[in-house]
Amino acid sequence: MHTQNGCCDDDSPTVLPSPKEELRKRKAGRMPVLFELENPIPQEVKDTAELSEVIEKYKLVPYAGLTNGTGHSTLAWYLMLAKLSPTNGAVIDKLTKYAVGGRAVFVRSENPDYDIGEETQPLTRQEKVNYQESITQFIEFDGGVRNYHRLLTWSLKAQGNAWVEMSVTTVQGQRRVYLRHVRQTHVMYMRTKADEMRIAAISPIWTDAYLRKNPPRTIPLYPNFTVEDGAQKTLFHLKTGDNNWYGRPDSQSADLYKYREVQDAIYVVKQAANNFTGQIIIEVEDDGQDPAINENQAWESGFDSFADRIIENYTQRGKDPMSAFVTSRPFGSKPMFVFQVAPNTNQAWYKETGIMSENYILGAHGATLRFMGKDASNGFSTDAFVSDYVMNMEPVINDLRTTVMVFSNSILSVAWEALGMMQMNDISLSFQTPIQSAIDQYKTTAANQPAQPVNNRPQPTPI
Repeated sequence: MHTQNGCCDDDSPTVLPSPKEELRKRKAGRMPVLFELENPIPQEVKDTAELSEVIEKYKLVPYAGLTNGTGHSTLAWYLMLAKLSPTNGAVIDKLTKYAVGGRAVFVRSENPDYDIGEETQPLTRQEKVNYQESITQFIEFDGGVRNYHRLLTWSLKAQGNAWVEMSVTTVQGQRRVYLRHVRQTHVMYMRTKADEMRIAAISPIWTDAYLRKNPPRTIPLYPNFTVEDGAQKTLFHLKTGDNNWYGRPDSQSADLYKYREVQDAIYVVKQAANNFTGQIIIEVEDDGQDPAINENQAWESGFDSFADRIIENYTQRGKDPMSAFVTSRPFGSKPMFVFQVAPNTNQAWYKETGIMSENYILGAHGATLRFMGKDASNGFSTDAFVSDYVMNMEPVINDLRTTVMVFSNSILSVAWEALGMMQMNDISLSFQTPIQSAIDQYKTTAANQPAQPVNNRPQPTPI
């Protein structure tokens, strides 16, 4: 007796579906529609099971910005792009150096958003000396003032966030303030409601084994303080964008092209490391019993199909691809053949795609080819770099410097208030551009040059 579709007493044989047909139906059932496009880099941003459990157990908010589920590995992906994408890493480093890489200077405090047309009086030398003595005596920047601000700027450009921990201590009756940059990889928000005080957890390692022995420190965001080891502590958070929890880099429009640079580099390295003899395709003859191409064996090994098994074992998608590919011929056919396929070393292909990726990444950062030291036409200019800098790069770098220094000076304002030295808020900290003297000379020369006459004569209409 056979049963089928819930019926009985049917002597017709049961027709089992083809495994291939079942596989095709399963894939079709999960085929995404247009508005559910898959992430093009799912494996790069997928959290491990252990990390997901830690985020859930300790009620943390991952970098993806959701209070349920995970997605914290997106942060590692952005940091990878900042270090392994040649163009992205170089632009971030150079913008950081030009924004806060010069010498620290003191300027009179101004409103960063409004200009009422009132001329600002420069600081006197004595005002600068007094401010330098006070900030040196009472406020300490972790790693020094320049390195501290470089870390803030690099972090903001690389992954969209900058964190500062403030500690206020009293030593022999005298208050001191210590400012430390905190890596985004060490910080995660605790889950709180919209109307509750925000608290961040700080830990260098996010594994359950480590956290059980070393519970994460919890510090509230300003204006709230906590007391830890006799010091008053609070956190300051600067983020790019309008995300609710964490920021994103302002160059994220070129993320796929950053990743493309990394992919191309990895492909070339794999070819050099594992495929010195080129990729081999071997065509062989079946033995008459078990064919060399066997779908069942592929399924038993955990693959979707024989083709999927080949892709994982013999292409760059695999973790450790081999360079030999075996196919079969029917029993009794002609002898086998061996073909050699050269790796993709098309120089023109890499050159064109590399230029395309480079241009998109530079555009996303607001940087120019000349600023990055690339070949570019000078036209009639004899000082092409400085003129390009003044016209194109100075607004971008000034905006970056202003963003970081408004954040930094707002923290200093809290520090002066804690020290009881509110008068110091009349002065702000800033940085010179490393080529400031060349820029000043260029602007002076341009201002002293006579204006070129304008030809207003009507031009003949071409025939």
